[in-house]
Amino acid sequence: METQDSNKKTAAHIIILFLAVQVLSAIIPLFLPDTLGTVGFLMPSMILFTLGAIGMIWIVRKRQMYFDFETPFRANIVNILLWGLAGMFIALIVQSIASIIEVNFLGSSMESENTQMLVEVVRRYPAFLLLIGVTGPIMEEFVFRKALFGMMVGKLGGIGAAVISSLIFAFIHFDGLLLVYSSMGLVFAWLYYKTENIWTPIIAHCLMNVFAVLANLYI
Repeated sequence: METQDSNKKTAAHIIILFLAVQVLSAIIPLFLPDTLGTVGFLMPSMILFTLGAIGMIWIVRKRQMYFDFETPFRANIVNILLWGLAGMFIALIVQSIASIIEVNFLGSSMESENTQMLVEVVRRYPAFLLLIGVTGPIMEEFVFRKALFGMMVGKLGGIGAAVISSLIFAFIHFDGLLLVYSSMGLVFAWLYYKTENIWTPIIAHCLMNVFAVLANLYI
């Protein structure tokens, strides 16, 4: 019971940190000089997301937030790395199938507004790829997989926890492509549960985001 209570508090801290980063990223640029232009909007996000990702890693390690189904990274490092790489391709395939269904049967747009916006930002400011490809995915995996999925899996089972956490993951993107994002969330939850370590979906998510941006830029 003590471990469960500790995990609940840690999960709450992770979610609060995530929300704080989101809010501050939107508010701080409003107080910066207009002469900074786009940089004034990008730099706070890059700094805050980096601090947020580091903060979540630190919180989890300091408070020893681990669930019964998890195993240490060092005990399963090869499996985690291999499934992280394979997970990128699985997520891309599932995302493509979901996109076809969204467009042909649900009437959604073929292009994600979020993706196109981020691609244009990276085109002008390549350093922003750090947020899209590293710090952003790390934060999202700690929130939606580690905190939400991890806390729900004991009560709802793997499938129930994966569905609910993936739907929340989809809604939070505010992009309208619910099937695309929720299907990705299901893949990441499955990778987490299968390999028993949060770093597997983190690796897959980071690689997928980097690939998606670079593919839009150069292919």
